[in-house]
Amino acid sequence: MKNSMFKISLLALVIGVSSQQVNAQKIEEKELKIGVEKITGSTEQLKNLEPVSYQYAADKYKHLKLPKGEQYGFLASNVEASFPEMVVESSKVYSSGKNSTKVAKYEEVNTESLIPLLVAAIKEQQEQIDLLKKELQALKGK
Repeated sequence: MKNSMFKISLLALVIGVSSQQVNAQKIEEKELKIGVEKITGSTEQLKNLEPVSYQYAADKYKHLKLPKGEQYGFLASNVEASFPEMVVESSKVYSSGKNSTKVAKYEEVNTESLIPLLVAAIKEQQEQIDLLKKELQALKGK
């Protein structure tokens, strides 16, 4: 009896999961993303960023369980001047005693958002390189 009830419960779970997948809403990218524009001038914008290496004050903030060792990235204060939308407020909940927690809030850079800008900058630079190559070939031909 227990075994057959288990099988019925398992079958109901499988049917429930399957029906959830069938009812999933498919949204086309062109509907989801509006106001799409090509990124331009990224090479100039990226010049303002200062990549840094740093270490977290892991000993001072042990409760946050920060990674140890050398890290690479950007200071939020530097990025915010050129790309304020890339600076986000993050928070970590940590234990502050028996049955008690606190929240530490800090700013950090969403570095994943830099990838499209970097690709745009590479493309801009490649266009400049190609133009310079053509000019050089033209000068050599004279």
